Amino acid sequence: MQDVWRLFAAIEIPPEVRERIAAVTEHLRASGWRAKWVNPEGSHLTLKFFGYVPVDTIPALRDALRPAVAPATSFVIETAGAGAFPTPRRPRVLWLGVGGDVARLTALQQAVERASAAQGYPPEERAFHPHLTLARVRPEDLPSLAGLERRLRELAALPPLPIPVERVTLFRSELRRTGAIYTVVDEFALDGGAA
Repeated sequence: MQDVWRLFAAIEIPPEVRERIAAVTEHLRASGWRAKWVNPEGSHLTLKFFGYVPVDTIPALRDALRPAVAPATSFVIETAGAGAFPTPRRPRVLWLGVGGDVARLTALQQAVERASAAQGYPPEERAFHPHLTLARVRPEDLPSLAGLERRLRELAALPPLPIPVERVTLFRSELRRTGAIYTVVDEFALDGGAA
């Protein structure tokens, strides 16, 4: 059987943003909300999910991503807003939003998407909506989410925190009963530099 790794490309986030995610999820959990909460240490901003990738094809993917990312220059985005997918009335995912230079973030995501498509990875059908996942909501969790829309407005009012974007990281995701374990496979620097 061929060895495969579950891979995705993402922007790593700084400790201050991880601390905010930890504080927000702890506050919501303490208020009685039930959901599958993210581990703040593994928080990231996903640009492209590849799925299960044969290990022997990873070098070609790396070789495609590096030059796709290099022409972009470093920039800064920030935490901004909060919400739920698909809607607050039918939440399946709770998230913190992203603001700042979203146009450059979208251009970077599209460069990763084009390089991936050239390697045979199908493009994402949904529009890119940058966010930081807080929790995944199961149907049995819905009754516990009292005052969801009010809480999302409170989260949206938090002061923004900067997220420098200097590289794209290719991660391996290993699913465990205790949650996913993320390992860095490679880093691709913006500005044409070495990561």
